[in-house]
Order: sequence, then structure tokens, then C-alpha cells
Amino acid sequence: MTNIDDASLAVQARLIVALTARAWDVAPLSTREVARRAPHGYVPRPAIRRRQAAAALSYALRPAIAYSW
Repeated sequence: MTNIDDASLAVQARLIVALTARAWDVAPLSTREVARRAPHGYVPRPAIRRRQAAAALSYALRPAIAYSW
């Protein structure tokens, strides 16, 4: 009988759960799960909205023309 360490069992269990969820088209448990599985460069939608709001506010506070001719 071979001795399998706990880490490899945990990895195998996560893989089985992920494959089963994908096969049955089950949603991940949380948005964090989605972010972890997303491709490199993924930015969550709330973070994009916060950044856009901050940019819009900074442009709103600036004068339309920085200096006049």
C-alpha cells in the first residue's frame, strides 16, 4: 500500500470538484473563485467601476481648458 500525502489528496479533491462543477455547469462558490480561475489580467467589475468613477471625478474637478490663449 502506498502512502499518499495530504497535500496531493487535497489537490486531487479540488481537481475532481472543479471537473464535476464544470461538467454539471455549476456556478463557483464565490466571486473569489471566479477571479482565481480567470485568465491573467482579469480585473473584477467593481474594481473597474471604482477606477472609472475616480477618473471621472478627477476630470470633473479640472477646468475644461488648463489655460487660455
